[in-house]
Amino acid sequence: MFHAIAAVLLIAAPVRAAGANVPGDFDVVSVNGTTIRQSEVLERLWKRYGSQTLEEMVDELLMRQAAASKKITASSSDIDRRFARLQSQFGSRELLVSQLEQAGTTVAKVREDLADEIVRERLIVEAKGIKIDDAELKKAFDANKDKLGKPEAVHLRHILAKTEAEANEIVAKVKAGADFQTLAREKSLAASGKAAGGDYGFVSRGMLPPEIDEIAFSLKAGEIKVVPGPRGQHILQVVEKRAAQSASFEEVKADLREMLLAEKIKEASAPFLLELRRKADIKTPNQPAKAKTKTK
Repeated sequence: MFHAIAAVLLIAAPVRAAGANVPGDFDVVSVNGTTIRQSEVLERLWKRYGSQTLEEMVDELLMRQAAASKKITASSSDIDRRFARLQSQFGSRELLVSQLEQAGTTVAKVREDLADEIVRERLIVEAKGIKIDDAELKKAFDANKDKLGKPEAVHLRHILAKTEAEANEIVAKVKAGADFQTLAREKSLAASGKAAGGDYGFVSRGMLPPEIDEIAFSLKAGEIKVVPGPRGQHILQVVEKRAAQSASFEEVKADLREMLLAEKIKEASAPFLLELRRKADIKTPNQPAKAKTKTK
């Protein structure tokens, strides 16, 4: 949100007083005959978010410049691995894409953000010499063993129908032998239906909307059910159920290393940014330069 606001503010700056004749200004909305101008909106946004957004943008630029000077980049395989880990939290690519669409973003934008994230992390790791040894990994595993296992999950298929009658008709076709995924692509109102036949893959508790989460986990493998919801009628089919699984050190070692590394990077990021700022030549246009102190 802040980034989008900042982009608009920088293009439109300087913001002038509300009601002034600003070139390119226009009416955004009219309320009972009284208009609100774009310049008025920008002025309020700048007062509320401007300084914070600007500070964030300066920090991001400093990090990009530092990474470029050291030729630090993120490869496609690095981004793929990070994206796969994100996708696993949603159970399937289709469910992730559906959530991204609802949030007004895309897979391409997420991959760009992941690339920036990887580059920033590598920059700090290299600058601060951050390492994780096996002793740290084993200690973290012993302390978090209960949280590192795989939770109970169901392999779920989903179709969103407009009416109960339509939903019941679809269920009858599935029970008669029709292909669920084909019907999902043809009938589902949900983006996941069009993308991959409504197949969510394995999902764990809490990943689904509340109105279908509990019911999905109460179904038996192969069972299909219609569940009413605020957006329509949810048709759920459980393909397979997976019991919770305990973690083994070798299975989670790589993920655990990433987790500990992320914690150390977070601790080191603020001091590192302060160092970059101290060395940087940061100027604000139309602002007098600070006088340099003479050394004796």
